[in-house]
This record gives sequence, C-alpha cells and structure tokens, in this order.
Amino acid sequence: MSSRSRRSIPIPCRCGSRLDSNEAELARLQPEDLSIEPHYCSCSDRPKRHFPYPIVLLKTPKGDLLVRPEVREFSVGFTALAVRFGNRYCAVESESECYGSFADACDFTDFRYGPSLAAFFPGCKSDEDEAASSLPPGELPVAAESPHR
Repeated sequence: MSSRSRRSIPIPCRCGSRLDSNEAELARLQPEDLSIEPHYCSCSDRPKRHFPYPIVLLKTPKGDLLVRPEVREFSVGFTALAVRFGNRYCAVESESECYGSFADACDFTDFRYGPSLAAFFPGCKSDEDEAASSLPPGELPVAAESPHR
C-alpha cells in the first residue's frame, strides 16, 4: 500500500492515563490491524433485551477498546469505557481491575450502566414485558420523565 493511499484517522478520546499513552499505539496501527464495530444496544434486542446504549468497539490484535460516541458541536468524540480481552472487560486505567466476563458488549453496558438507565427506561428489561412486547425490532420505548427534575 502506498503512503498516498494510507490515511491516518485521529481518534479523539477522553481517556485515562493508561489509554492516553496508547493513543500513540493506536496511531501506529496499520489499517488492516484496526476494525471498527458499532453497536446500538436496545430494548428491542432479541432474544435478550438491553438498555439503550450506543457503543463502538475498536478492535485490535492486542485487545478491543469499548468506547461511547459523543456528539459535540461540529464533531464526534469518544469516551473510553473498558478494554475487552476475549469476553473479559477491564477498566481502561488498569487491566488488572476487571468488571467480569460478558457474552457481548451490550451485556457489559447493562451491568455497568443499567442501574442508572433503569429509571429512564422502566419495563425495558422486565420479565413480563419480555414475552408480551409489542415493540417492533429497532424501536425504543418512550423514556420516563427524569427523576432529577
């Protein structure tokens, strides 16, 4: 591949100190070493519902970085949430501090952020609604009023 056809894509990230040093490592990756996998966890996921949460996996040979996209005025940035090794999710700042093992990224976000999201999406994961859901795939339930108003 010629240097003219290779493009560097900056990945702005509000990350911990360990990941800040790894931004240079990300920049050194060859295009074939990095793949990007977007996910939108949703209440209409089947067979298992998840709280609504957009995430992106930056997949590398050393492990995967799980980030949350954030829209800012005229740009998009990412906030690092965890580092994934196989199905084990660890803190960004320390690979020795792990949250546990999860079947997929949406199971991790439910574990990590579900308690905060439950107040805004009541019924999203309730057992009674699981069998009787009338939500078509891809649709979200109406969010509840914020309890903080």
